[in-house]
Formats: sequence, C-alpha cells, structure tokens
Amino acid sequence: MISQAELMALQAPAKDDGYYLVPAASPTGELAEASLAEAAALLRLKVPELSRLLGVGQPVPLSRVATPEEAALIAEGLRRCGIEAVTIAHTELYLGVAAKKIRALEVSADALTAIPTSGGDKVTVPWDEVTLVVSGRLILNREETEERKRRGRKQTVDARQVSSDESVLDLYPGTDEGSWRVNSNNFDFSCLGSAKAMTTFENFVALIRLLRERATKAQVDDSYNQARPALAIVWPVEQQTRKGEWRRSGAGKFNLATVTTTDNEAQFTRYSRLRHCLRLRELLNSK
Repeated sequence: MISQAELMALQAPAKDDGYYLVPAASPTGELAEASLAEAAALLRLKVPELSRLLGVGQPVPLSRVATPEEAALIAEGLRRCGIEAVTIAHTELYLGVAAKKIRALEVSADALTAIPTSGGDKVTVPWDEVTLVVSGRLILNREETEERKRRGRKQTVDARQVSSDESVLDLYPGTDEGSWRVNSNNFDFSCLGSAKAMTTFENFVALIRLLRERATKAQVDDSYNQARPALAIVWPVEQQTRKGEWRRSGAGKFNLATVTTTDNEAQFTRYSRLRHCLRLRELLNSK
C-alpha cells in the first residue's frame, strides 16, 4: 500500500496544471469493501464519493494530481484494488482552443458542412471523419441582491433570481483539437428538413438522431447530464460573484448590488474534451 509520506513527497506544483486519473473501464464485479476503502484513501475521497464516480459507468476523472509520478504511483495502487486507470494530462484537453460556435448545418449524402455563428467561412467534413458527438445541458443561475445602508447597517431591499437551461452539443470533426458547438437556443434546425418539429427540444433530439444515422463511425455520448453530480467532485461548477455596483433607487438613494452567477459550461467543456482525448487514443491504438 502507498504510504501518505510517499504521496506527500510527490505533490509539488506542476507547471502543466496537473494530471487526471480516469477509469479505463468499470471494475469487473463488485469491489470488496476493503479494496474500495483503500482506493478511496489513495484518491483522497470518501468511499461514497468513489462509489458515485465508478457508478457513472463513463470516463469521469477520479482525481486530479500534480505530477505524472504521483499519477503513476496512484494508478499502480488502484490496479491492486481492482481498478484500471489511465492518466490524462490537463494540457491534453486543449481548453485554450475555443469551441467553434455553429448557427446552422448543411447535410449531404457524403458530408456535413458547418456555418459558424461568427459569419466566417463554411467548413465541410466527410461523414466518416466525424469521430465524436457529446451532448448535454447548460444551466445558468443568476442571483441579484440589492442592499442599502440604514443607521450604519446593511439591509436587503430587493432580491431576484434568473435561471436558463439549454441543450448543447459538441461535434468533433476528424482530429481537430476543438469542437463545433451547437447551442440549441441559437441554432437553425433547417438541416432537419421534413423532420423539423415545433419545439427546440424535439428538434435537438432529431438532430442527434440524424448525426447517429449519418456519422456511423462516431461515438455519441449523451451521459453528461447523468454524470454531472459525480463530475462536481473533481470539476465543481464555477461560481462568480461581482460586488460593488451602485444602482439608483429613486429619491436620490442608491443601493449596492451583488450579482452571483453559477454556470456549468466550463465543466461540460472539460468533460467533452476529456471524451475527445480518450476517443483519439482509441482511434490511434486501433491503427
């Protein structure tokens, strides 16, 4: 068993921003309680957290560590516990490469053409070069509170909460590092032809069905929504708070506003890029 001293010795800061340990496959059979407890200790997780991660049945990160040496040491310990894991460097997610936002698609018998939201040139890729499609939902919560000072104390005078929820899809053409991103609320579903329906939800489902049928060599992953609670263990949803905005409330009075925004887009992007990295490895190993 790996000692705590060995792990602590390997935790120097990493310039490349860390490494992820990802299960290569679900453990065969049910892990013994002692093995599960040992694996959780290696990963600095609670046993229920590790059980939740393994129970997803998808390649979600079990832990993020600082160095490849630490990753190798923990992976060896996990192997003895019955869990095979692979190591993915944070840099392999290419998070600095922005997804190309797509406003429409054109479909032909042989190829798929993307029309960027930015108005740039169309991009065409043969169907058999589409390698991966990852879908999910983007959820944004925005809370605003306004306070006013009265007799030296702050008093809340107004509070509002706004939420939005939309379907999202990342499509990976060939071996490109970035994806084509379709946001359902800003997408023209005319490519569906006669299959186009009345609601955005129906059209998004039909779009995924079309991609499954045409991109026969692509993997289609729709597990993100199910995996979100487990992903939050390593990739918590980001929250940003902005304070100090003064707003006039009438009669010469001003309120101090605080805006707190929570959204999961960064988490979805990380999961999408992780799936792409693993897909590229799979394709490379199959050659």
